[in-house]
Amino acid sequence: MLHSVETTTRSAAILRQACHGIAVIAMCAFVSFTSAQEVGRKDGLFLTVPNPIKGETADVLRRKIIDAREKQQRHIDIVVFDFNPDNLPAETSAFGPCDELADLIRKLQLGDPQLPRVATYAYVHKAVTKHAVLPVIACGQIIVGPDGSLGEVPREDFARVRVATAYNEQAKYHASPDLFLRIADPDLRLLRVKMQQGEQFISSKRRDAWVKEGKNLNIDPNELRGLEPGRALIDAETARQYGIAHQILGSRGEVVEALGLTRRSMIEDVLVERTPVAWRIEMRGAIDAGKIQSLKRRIKSAIGRNANILILQLDSEAGDVRDVAGLASELRTLKDNTDTQPVRTIAWVPPGKSIGAATFLALGCSEILMGRDSALADFRYLRSEDRKTVAEMLLPLAKSQGYPPVLFQATLEPNLELVRVRSKLDANAPVQLVPLAEFERDQSLPLPKLINLGGHLKAEPGGLLKITPALAREFQINAGVDVDTLDALYSVVGVEADKVRVSRDDYLDQIAEFFREPWVNSLLIMVGIIGLILEMKMPGTTIPGTVAAIAFVLFFWAYSFVGEFTLLAVFLFLLGLVMIAVEIFVIPGITFVGLAGIVLIIASLGLVTLDRWPTTTHEWISLGHTLTTFGLSLVAAVIGAICLTYYLPSIPYANRMVLTPPSDDPLSAPMTAIPARLLGAIGVAVTTLRPAGKAQFGDEFLDVVAEGDYVEPGKRLQIIEIEGNRIVVKEI
Repeated sequence: MLHSVETTTRSAAILRQACHGIAVIAMCAFVSFTSAQEVGRKDGLFLTVPNPIKGETADVLRRKIIDAREKQQRHIDIVVFDFNPDNLPAETSAFGPCDELADLIRKLQLGDPQLPRVATYAYVHKAVTKHAVLPVIACGQIIVGPDGSLGEVPREDFARVRVATAYNEQAKYHASPDLFLRIADPDLRLLRVKMQQGEQFISSKRRDAWVKEGKNLNIDPNELRGLEPGRALIDAETARQYGIAHQILGSRGEVVEALGLTRRSMIEDVLVERTPVAWRIEMRGAIDAGKIQSLKRRIKSAIGRNANILILQLDSEAGDVRDVAGLASELRTLKDNTDTQPVRTIAWVPPGKSIGAATFLALGCSEILMGRDSALADFRYLRSEDRKTVAEMLLPLAKSQGYPPVLFQATLEPNLELVRVRSKLDANAPVQLVPLAEFERDQSLPLPKLINLGGHLKAEPGGLLKITPALAREFQINAGVDVDTLDALYSVVGVEADKVRVSRDDYLDQIAEFFREPWVNSLLIMVGIIGLILEMKMPGTTIPGTVAAIAFVLFFWAYSFVGEFTLLAVFLFLLGLVMIAVEIFVIPGITFVGLAGIVLIIASLGLVTLDRWPTTTHEWISLGHTLTTFGLSLVAAVIGAICLTYYLPSIPYANRMVLTPPSDDPLSAPMTAIPARLLGAIGVAVTTLRPAGKAQFGDEFLDVVAEGDYVEPGKRLQIIEIEGNRIVVKEI
């Protein structure tokens, strides 16, 4: 027995060593594979410059750079300073903090014992004004967005020697210093000078100095459009035209691609000197408008409880894509409960899950982690016309987040074959994906620009591509190795498992989702309509009316989690009921009123299911299908109510709800034609009138309708109206 235990122990140890060895080999292979795919790409760092720039800004950004280099062991080549957080204009009136940040940026470029020497870029995609312009000038190069602009520095501040010196000090490192001083001083008149090393833009003062030095200047006499004296703000096109900005790029993703950076460059450490507060929010089941609203509520709740790390567990296959893009945009700019600091967002696709609509949420997060055999962008369940709409929303999102849009295009366009290529003009250029047709056009040129690296990428014939973990790693979508367990997830994120709080769908969400099931919808409508009809046929019973009320309350409540038109739908439904009641009890025979009531009820039931007004043909068709289903449910309910009314007296126990007195009771006598002589007759209520019931006039027992809402048995009545078999009475 002891020998057996020892043998088992040794076997387990050998197995553990073997598994460890395999894991090491796999990790090495993964590192080699990843490195091979990132050949030619530089490791950069995006740093968001707060607005306004404050006294601690330079120190915080310095710590982020040092942490990336020392704690994360990264070799940073490029630092990109984003001067427009949340894509909003930026301005700072305080000169001191801006000067400190400009000094930090200059040290990064020139080298410093405590800082790495890196290339610095300013990314300006909205207006940057006042002294926030100074650290922009301090950067080695400037990239602007289509809506970016620079200028409007306070002129009166230039009377201070320190301010003027700082702007001159930062501008001198550029090829045309006066061009950058012009950003700060709009009254500075510039001249275009053609020199051996190229064009320069100089002030009159610099021209005079150069002439004294004997330089031969070829001055262009033409006015520099866009740089006229007094024009304070320089827009993107003017900045590009005169060399202030080198490129016009619309998003961080485009900057990453243009500079040849890794996707990791976009992931900024937003938790410097902040205690991590992590929440894992589960997203289960197919996405619909109700799921989106639930997720929004739970994210808001987590943020309200100081969360600064959100892990979205996307255990959600297929789903509706109509509303998810808006939430993805919100995730990109999510802030903490102070509304000042960004929140770190991580999407996790568990092993074996192949997500469709939830792909939008994954792309909205700053990081994506995937389990074994999982997949992103599995849109095979969508119709072809729907895929076109999805592409219009998904591809710009992928591009803005630094992911290759053409890869996601292949997940929506059947038979799209992609080719891995590299530019012939740059041996160190990163690997890119291009459609096969585009590559073939390039190869047909006299001087092709692309080199085929082999390994075409395509789905099965007639099918759509899915983005697997291996493919995601290759193109820097999935960060790291496969994450198959919660422990592995928390390890990669860098949080302790026992400190992560979990948010799941609460029981109200689950109940509401159940009542939104199509078959449950139809059942609630049928039960509600049958209950209403029975209550009208058997006034005073109250049980059918109560059941009808419960059914309709549950129906409207379930969609209150989803729709924008719930209140309007409730009002239309009640109006429809009133019109039907008027048709039955007040002015019978006017068919239009009853039909209008039925139309309003059906319309209200369809309206409450809408989360927004239909705008596409498919959405209108979907609404028509919903209304048709509800209309058929209404017809079925009427037929069911008629059948139930007919058979109810013969059903044990249920027949107690029907007034069925003995056959020798005068109350059970069949109704005959009502003579006109009874008009004005005086009688007594035999049953409670609510408002319908039985009354006795002499020896006759008649079905009557009270003019009021309620008459107790034994009260004296008078017939005030006779129309066909309908007798209206009032209490006297």
